[in-house]
Amino acid sequence: MTINNSLFTGRTSVILVGNPGVGKSTILNALGGDFHTGFSAVSGLTRDVSTTNVTTPEGDKLRLIDIPGIFDSRVDDDRATERHLDILRQTLNDGSSYVIFFVITPRNGRIDPSDFAVMRTLLDNLEQSPVVGLILNQVKRHQYDDIQSSNYHAKIEQVLRDAGANLKFFNKKRPLILLDHPEEFSLSEERAIRNYVVSFQPAQVYVHRLVSSFLRRMYELMLAIVFGA
Repeated sequence: MTINNSLFTGRTSVILVGNPGVGKSTILNALGGDFHTGFSAVSGLTRDVSTTNVTTPEGDKLRLIDIPGIFDSRVDDDRATERHLDILRQTLNDGSSYVIFFVITPRNGRIDPSDFAVMRTLLDNLEQSPVVGLILNQVKRHQYDDIQSSNYHAKIEQVLRDAGANLKFFNKKRPLILLDHPEEFSLSEERAIRNYVVSFQPAQVYVHRLVSSFLRRMYELMLAIVFGA
């Protein structure tokens, strides 16, 4: 699984972290990738790590990494989530200089508990990292103005803080907000994605084991939902 980073000297590695179906592959394709995209009612389609090297129209050299969505609920593979967390850990620990982004899709303006679990798990287990950005993707048009005008990022940060998450590496600036879209973004949206991604400074990453931490966070969230804690 470890990738030879010597092949990517001078490139910034870009990795998007999120759950299946949030549109990570489509966003990477807007940066110049050519990854398979698609959506299943049960899980996303990415199954392993794919990488490609691109040079943006502005001349930025990027290495794009497409990894599986983390919380995979496929009934035919009860260990998919554990495997995907381990893929994420091994990829981030490969010695590259990364920029990292959480990708989440608000549903009726709300963030799914499993998205918070993914964010908290990674933030709590980062020992060395750049700041981690936030992309809100597939936002419904009728909710776009409310999300854009409100301090939505601060609300997400507050939920993480109230849960005791480590916010040392969580970026403070406004997230990138992308409207619900078909398979491809418009040229202006692609430019906005590129500008947002390259505005982050890459750094080497070291992350601890993630599996037990994620399972604990999901258990805590489920208890909170059931008992209203």
